[in-house]
Amino acid sequence: MEEHFMIRETREGSEAIRRTIVENKEVVRTLVRELKGRGVDRGFIIGSGTSFHASLVLGFLLSKYTGLHFVAVPASEFEDWTPLVTSDYAIIAFSQSGESSDIIKAVKAAKTKGVFVIGITNTPGSTLTKISDFSLITRAGEEKAVVATKTYDAQLAIASLLAYNVSDTPLAEVNRGKLEQAHVLVKEVLEIESTIKDIATRYKEAEHAFILGRGVNYPNALEMALKLKEAAMIHAEGFAVREFLHGPVQLVDETTPVIIFLPTKKSLKESEKTIDKLKSYNAKIIAIAGKGVDVSDFASDVITIPDIDEDLSIFPVIKAAQLFAYHLSIARGLNPDKPTKLAKVVKYEEGGSG
Repeated sequence: MEEHFMIRETREGSEAIRRTIVENKEVVRTLVRELKGRGVDRGFIIGSGTSFHASLVLGFLLSKYTGLHFVAVPASEFEDWTPLVTSDYAIIAFSQSGESSDIIKAVKAAKTKGVFVIGITNTPGSTLTKISDFSLITRAGEEKAVVATKTYDAQLAIASLLAYNVSDTPLAEVNRGKLEQAHVLVKEVLEIESTIKDIATRYKEAEHAFILGRGVNYPNALEMALKLKEAAMIHAEGFAVREFLHGPVQLVDETTPVIIFLPTKKSLKESEKTIDKLKSYNAKIIAIAGKGVDVSDFASDVITIPDIDEDLSIFPVIKAAQLFAYHLSIARGLNPDKPTKLAKVVKYEEGGSG
C-alpha cells in the first residue's frame, strides 16, 4: 500500500528542522540587527490554524527571553486589534503557503499603517514574501498533506532560532547551541513509532479527548487537538494544564482519554493537582513524558521522549503527537490525506471578502 503523505511528511520533520536552522542562521542575525536598528520593541504575531499555534510559541519565547512585547493574535482578528500608533511596531506573520487569505488581508492592513512586516513562510515567491518587508523561509520542502506536520516542525525551529538570537541572556545562548540538536531528538521519537501506533490503536473507539500542556507546550496541546480533529475525526480540545480544572474537567470520566505533556520533572510537579483530579475520576491518562519523569502511578499509557530542557521539548513532544494522530486516524479506518471538509490553502483573492 502506498504511504499517505501525512506519515511521509511527519517522518521528514527531522530534516525540515535541521535545514531550517542551518539555512536561516545568517538571515535571522540580519533580521535581529534590522529590528534593533528600527527600535522595534512591540508588535503582533499572526497566523491561522497550525500557523497560529506557531505564533503562540514565538510569543511565549519572546516574552520569556527578551524585553520585546509581542502578542499572538489569530490573523482573522488582527484588524480589530491594530493600534493607532505603530511607529515602533512590527508584525510577524506565519503562513505555510504564504497565500492564506486571512494572513494576506491582515498584512495589507498593517502595511497601510506603515508597520514593519516580517513574513515567515515555507513558500519562496509567495504573496506573503512579496508584500513583507523581510522574509524568513522555512525549509520543510513541499507539503502535500492537508494536515500540516513537517511545516509546523519548521515553524517551531524558526521561532526558536529567532527568539534565542534576539535575546542576549546566557540561557538563550545555551539554548541556541542546543537547538542545533533538535532534529536528533525528533529522530529518537520516530524510532518508537511502532510503540506510538500500538498505543494510539487502543483508543480508536474514543469520540472525545483532551490534551493538556503548560508553558511552551500549551500551543502544542492546541496543535495536537487540531491534528486529532483533522486526521482522526475526534472531538479534541487542548488546554493549559491547570486551566483544565476551571470547568472542562466536568466532562471527564473513565471513558475519556486525556493526553498530558510531561517532558520534565518540573512540568510533572506543576501538573500534580490536575493529575490528582484526573486520577480521582478514573480518566485514561496518556503521558508523553521525558525519560527521567516517573508517571507510573497514574498513566495508563506512556510515550517516552528524550529528556531535554522544557523550552526545547516542543520538538519531540509534537512529533509524538503527530504520530499518535496519524495512527489513530488509520485505526479508525480513515484517510488522513483526504479530510472531507478541508482544503490545503484558503487563498486570498483581490477584492474578495476572505
